[in-house]
Amino acid sequence: MDIRQIRVFKAVYEAGSIVGAGEIERSAPSVIAHHLANLEHSLKQPLFERSSRGVIPTPAGQHFYLHASAILRAFENAESDMRDQTEKLSGHVIIGMAFSAVLGAAMPMVVRLEEEQPQLRIDIAESVSGMTIERLIAADVDLALAYNPPRDPRLSVKPLLEEQMICVGLPELVGDPATPLSFEEFLTMHYVLTKKGRRGRPTPEDTDIQKRLEHNAAFYSENVAAALLFVNQGFGVMLATRANLEHGVFATGVIGREIVNPSLTRSLYLCERRDTPPSRSAIYIRDLILDVMSKEIEAGRWKCRSLMVKTEKARSKKTAH
Repeated sequence: MDIRQIRVFKAVYEAGSIVGAGEIERSAPSVIAHHLANLEHSLKQPLFERSSRGVIPTPAGQHFYLHASAILRAFENAESDMRDQTEKLSGHVIIGMAFSAVLGAAMPMVVRLEEEQPQLRIDIAESVSGMTIERLIAADVDLALAYNPPRDPRLSVKPLLEEQMICVGLPELVGDPATPLSFEEFLTMHYVLTKKGRRGRPTPEDTDIQKRLEHNAAFYSENVAAALLFVNQGFGVMLATRANLEHGVFATGVIGREIVNPSLTRSLYLCERRDTPPSRSAIYIRDLILDVMSKEIEAGRWKCRSLMVKTEKARSKKTAH
């Protein structure tokens, strides 16, 4: 088994066909098939089921994809680390970000990056938090900003902030914004929720509350744009935050109303894999995220409660000594 075979396997897996993988790798289909056959021979089991329509991963292929992704990201990080021995970085970092994190931190982060490390390339992969974590575990991304990540020994998580969730929608659906809305009343409303189960994890850390939200939802959407359309067009309401309202993703006239008994909160975390040594580029991006988030919260541009205070005080104390 060699790195070329692993690249070919990943291309076939993601393209769904040998021909498609050939286009990705800029190789003839016969060359792709040859490398794949050698890899399967080395692993002593088939990784795909062939058909006239393409290929379908076997259970072994699905499992090996996780290893392949991690190996290739580690290989890329090693290459960039060996190249980047000066203060100027030129690597490639992929950041998985929940939609709200993109709204709150992406722009100031990109601006800083252009000023400080213009040769460093970053890709932002935006999705709901549960899928962002899945991509991190699969090594498709190097870092993740996700809400309420699951407890997983493979992950190292750093709390950043806590937000209160509110009911958001047009006034005729939300009601009086000056009067708090009970959680029980919210459950009777026509609301959209982003994905069911662990993949969603968009709101409270309380699993019982999450189950009740899922049970009573009128609509599910893995696509945030579809959920926003649902609300902006007056089809129903959704859970969001004050920061979401201020970032202008909702239509004019959309309002928010506090939810009580219980109030709902979510916490944003910076997540990394424990088993993958970060490159210098990834370390720079991690520190940049922490600094940008701290400044956005301190300036009041992100309405939330900071969870980084203890970390920052501890860091300052350590520096002083």
